[in-house]
Amino acid sequence: MGKSAFSNPPLPWLRNADLSLAELAEEYARLAREEARYWAEMDRHNEIGYGDVFERVVDRCRDRTAIIEVESHRSYTFSELDMAADKVACWVRRHFHANKVGVYHKNGFAFLAAVLGLAKAGKPAVLFNQSETPRGVLRLAKRYGIRHILGDVADIPHRKISSLLEQDWPGRAPKSWRRSVNQEDPVAIIFTSGASGVAKPALFSHRRMIGAGIAWSLRTYMTERERCYITLPLCHGNALAVAFSACLMAGASAVIRNSFSARNFLPDIRRFQCTSMVYIGELWRYLLSSAPRLDDADHPLRTIFGNGLDASLWEPVTTRFGITHVVEHFGATEMPAGALTNWTGRPGYCGFIPPDHPESRDVLIVDESGREVIRGAAGEALFNIPGNRYRGYLDPLYDEDKVWRNLRTPSDTWWRSGDLLRKTDDGFFTFVERMGDSFRWKGENVSSVEVESVIRETGWFEEVVVYGVPAPHHAGKVGMASLLPNIEFGPTRLEALLAFLKRELPPFAIPHFLRVISKPHATTSTLKIKKADLAREGFSGIDTFPHYVLCAGEYSPLTKTVLEQLQERDFPLGFRENQIIFQFRDDSKHEEKTVRLDTP
Repeated sequence: MGKSAFSNPPLPWLRNADLSLAELAEEYARLAREEARYWAEMDRHNEIGYGDVFERVVDRCRDRTAIIEVESHRSYTFSELDMAADKVACWVRRHFHANKVGVYHKNGFAFLAAVLGLAKAGKPAVLFNQSETPRGVLRLAKRYGIRHILGDVADIPHRKISSLLEQDWPGRAPKSWRRSVNQEDPVAIIFTSGASGVAKPALFSHRRMIGAGIAWSLRTYMTERERCYITLPLCHGNALAVAFSACLMAGASAVIRNSFSARNFLPDIRRFQCTSMVYIGELWRYLLSSAPRLDDADHPLRTIFGNGLDASLWEPVTTRFGITHVVEHFGATEMPAGALTNWTGRPGYCGFIPPDHPESRDVLIVDESGREVIRGAAGEALFNIPGNRYRGYLDPLYDEDKVWRNLRTPSDTWWRSGDLLRKTDDGFFTFVERMGDSFRWKGENVSSVEVESVIRETGWFEEVVVYGVPAPHHAGKVGMASLLPNIEFGPTRLEALLAFLKRELPPFAIPHFLRVISKPHATTSTLKIKKADLAREGFSGIDTFPHYVLCAGEYSPLTKTVLEQLQERDFPLGFRENQIIFQFRDDSKHEEKTVRLDTP
């Protein structure tokens, strides 16, 4: 295997960077053998689901620390987590007779006890994002037939998890409660916007949850001595499947913070002696924007794993913070197989499969017609569906949009990622961009269709169009809404709109830019609004239509002067208390940043 013209040189201080391509192929094969050994061990113990695997880990690591909560400073052993899960399982089996149960709770011990308890009870956990408003949770629950929730949500049968954990231990949950569960059944149902459309509940199977734990515990070289720092929401796959499940499979400790704080990042790492952490790329962009300190690398953190780490960030992140191992990946909640992973020390890639390995045939990069593109060209990534049967969503109507049949042979079936990737001659994959009608802001997928639907509920607009636009000095795209009012739209109505959106949407989904027009949007011959044209125009109509920017928790006029400020420096968009993802506080300088709009 010769070196491809597209390959990035390895960073010599990273683990595996000294391996040749042939040696990387050998390591890939070794990891595959280790994964097979894990699955064979499960077969020997007659284990089927996530609850079975969890109980065997508990029996092996009973008195070891499973979870440390940063805010409460409380630690819990594997045995304590097991007993808490049993309490949830017993109560749910007795009182919640629906076949799926919602979980709406902040990061921490109680959330994981609920998820594991439902797995023991043989019921999938429907995971609601804590950043969703209670009304938003209720709306999703009604839409998808979720009749019971563990958490505090009005107008639906619910029970607070804390009250369940105060009960006496009923004994270990009987395996008979999950006898009918198979590995393809969902252990968790996670809301995702996918490539487009409204929020959809994606099915995360027992096989994939277990497989993710195996894969990342191996690729991060995690052991029982590790402590993994988790600040991403546990209702998402990165935190739950990639990070916590890896801790579970390794018998390691999960150090969990409810939300990320830049000021407390390194103090937490040092105080709790964290050796690894899960990330999204936006997290590192924010940390790099803080003033460097001489002791930025003085801590035990050496391994980071996640997705979205841009090629330009690998070197500054790893050198400044003393990181020696990076595992970047590409995947999706609803995908039918394992994610692509890059553990090779080569920066900028989201995956690696040796060209001669049989698994290389399970990923195609194709054009719009389904033909494979030339090597190095961008195309949609397709993944082979094992057994040619795909169930990605709770509502099977969503599945068909993700499937491409009869591509290579009359009987094959492929999962469409909706994302553009490139592949090198030597087996490395690079993420290019997303396709479809969603955009990514502050680590979250935002569905333009969902946001449009919420804005229309006001009854104040004849037309509503939501799309993502690049924001200067920020990764990803931020939401912009083009609105045609059907009533007088002045400052009072603008304030009322924001108040409504804050009740109905999580902060990251609220449009950060508005433009208010006076005549209908241009349409295609089939009467579809030209959303792509609007996205390309961005702020170019600033002299033609009133524009507004969301800053410091208020919509303010977007003038040329303000736009220049946006383009010249890192301008804090959004809410003062919620500048970045997952309620990040803008506290990198140990002070609250104030915003001044120099409007004429």
